[in-house]
Amino acid sequence: MLTQAQNQIIYLMFLNGLLFMGLNFIAYSIIFPGGKGSKRVGYMFITCGMLAFLVQQIYQGMAALDYPPDKLNGLILSGFVVPIFFLSLFYYRIKRNRIEKNQESNSLHKETHD
Repeated sequence: MLTQAQNQIIYLMFLNGLLFMGLNFIAYSIIFPGGKGSKRVGYMFITCGMLAFLVQQIYQGMAALDYPPDKLNGLILSGFVVPIFFLSLFYYRIKRNRIEKNQESNSLHKETHD
Protein backbone atom coordinates (compact mmCIF):
# COMPACT_ATOMS: atom_id res chain seq x y z
CA MET A 1 0.00 0.00 0.00
CA LEU A 2 1.33 3.44 -0.92
CA THR A 3 1.49 6.30 1.52
CA GLN A 4 -0.33 9.56 0.91
CA ALA A 5 2.94 11.28 -0.10
CA GLN A 6 3.73 8.52 -2.60
CA ASN A 7 0.25 8.80 -4.10
CA GLN A 8 0.72 12.56 -4.38
CA ILE A 9 4.04 12.12 -6.17
CA ILE A 10 2.49 9.69 -8.68
CA TYR A 11 -0.35 12.17 -9.26
CA LEU A 12 2.19 14.96 -9.86
CA MET A 13 4.06 12.77 -12.33
CA PHE A 14 0.82 12.14 -14.24
CA LEU A 15 0.02 15.88 -14.28
CA ASN A 16 3.53 16.70 -15.51
CA GLY A 17 3.12 14.20 -18.34
CA LEU A 18 -0.15 15.85 -19.39
CA LEU A 19 1.47 19.27 -19.10
CA PHE A 20 4.37 18.13 -21.28
CA MET A 21 2.04 16.85 -24.02
CA GLY A 22 -0.07 20.01 -23.86
CA LEU A 23 2.95 22.31 -24.12
CA ASN A 24 4.20 20.31 -27.11
CA PHE A 25 0.80 20.64 -28.79
CA ILE A 26 0.75 24.40 -28.23
CA ALA A 27 4.26 24.80 -29.64
CA TYR A 28 3.32 22.64 -32.63
CA SER A 29 0.17 24.72 -33.20
CA ILE A 30 2.18 27.95 -33.14
CA ILE A 31 4.75 26.71 -35.67
CA PHE A 32 2.26 24.78 -37.85
CA PRO A 33 -0.98 26.78 -37.52
CA GLY A 34 -2.91 24.78 -40.13
CA GLY A 35 -4.60 25.97 -43.25
CA LYS A 36 -7.49 28.34 -43.67
CA GLY A 37 -10.49 27.10 -41.75
CA SER A 38 -8.35 24.96 -39.46
CA LYS A 39 -9.61 24.45 -35.93
CA ARG A 40 -6.11 23.99 -34.52
CA VAL A 41 -5.92 27.52 -33.09
CA GLY A 42 -9.20 27.01 -31.25
CA TYR A 43 -7.99 23.71 -29.85
CA MET A 44 -4.79 25.46 -28.81
CA PHE A 45 -6.78 27.99 -26.74
CA ILE A 46 -8.78 25.20 -25.12
CA THR A 47 -5.52 23.43 -24.33
CA CYS A 48 -4.12 26.63 -22.79
CA GLY A 49 -7.09 26.79 -20.44
CA MET A 50 -6.70 23.16 -19.45
CA LEU A 51 -2.98 23.63 -18.87
CA ALA A 52 -3.64 26.58 -16.58
CA PHE A 53 -5.85 24.27 -14.53
CA LEU A 54 -3.11 21.61 -14.53
CA VAL A 55 -0.55 24.09 -13.27
CA GLN A 56 -2.91 25.01 -10.42
CA GLN A 57 -3.28 21.32 -9.57
CA ILE A 58 0.50 20.86 -9.62
CA TYR A 59 0.85 23.88 -7.32
CA GLN A 60 -1.68 22.44 -4.86
CA GLY A 61 -0.05 19.00 -5.02
CA MET A 62 3.39 20.37 -4.31
CA ALA A 63 2.02 22.52 -1.49
CA ALA A 64 0.51 19.36 0.01
CA LEU A 65 4.02 17.86 -0.01
CA ASP A 66 5.21 20.81 2.13
CA TYR A 67 7.22 22.64 -0.51
CA PRO A 68 7.79 26.27 0.52
CA PRO A 69 4.86 28.25 -0.99
CA ASP A 70 7.01 31.29 -1.79
CA LYS A 71 9.24 29.19 -4.11
CA LEU A 72 6.57 27.08 -5.79
CA ASN A 73 5.74 29.52 -8.60
CA GLY A 74 9.38 29.83 -9.61
CA LEU A 75 9.94 26.11 -9.33
CA ILE A 76 6.96 25.20 -11.51
CA LEU A 77 7.44 27.92 -14.12
CA SER A 78 11.21 28.09 -14.45
CA GLY A 79 11.76 24.44 -13.67
CA PHE A 80 9.33 22.89 -16.11
CA VAL A 81 6.82 25.02 -18.00
CA VAL A 82 9.09 27.62 -19.61
CA PRO A 83 11.99 25.30 -20.54
CA ILE A 84 9.71 22.64 -22.05
CA PHE A 85 7.72 25.21 -24.01
CA PHE A 86 10.80 26.90 -25.49
CA LEU A 87 12.51 23.58 -26.24
CA SER A 88 9.36 22.45 -28.04
CA LEU A 89 9.23 25.69 -30.02
CA PHE A 90 12.88 25.27 -30.93
CA TYR A 91 12.36 21.65 -31.99
CA TYR A 92 9.33 22.36 -34.18
CA ARG A 93 11.01 25.38 -35.75
CA ILE A 94 13.99 23.23 -36.79
CA LYS A 95 11.59 20.57 -38.06
CA ARG A 96 9.70 23.17 -40.11
CA ASN A 97 12.95 24.48 -41.63
CA ARG A 98 13.96 20.95 -42.64
CA ILE A 99 10.56 20.30 -44.21
CA GLU A 100 10.76 23.56 -46.16
CA LYS A 101 14.29 22.73 -47.38
CA ASN A 102 13.16 19.28 -48.53
CA GLN A 103 10.20 20.79 -50.39
CA GLU A 104 12.50 23.34 -52.08
CA SER A 105 15.01 20.71 -53.14
CA ASN A 106 12.23 18.43 -54.41
CA SER A 107 10.67 21.21 -56.47
CA LEU A 108 14.07 22.19 -57.91
CA HIS A 109 14.81 18.56 -58.65
CA LYS A 110 11.50 18.17 -60.53
CA GLU A 111 12.08 21.36 -62.54
CA THR A 112 15.51 20.22 -63.74
CA HIS A 113 14.19 16.83 -64.87
CA ASP A 114 11.13 18.18 -66.70
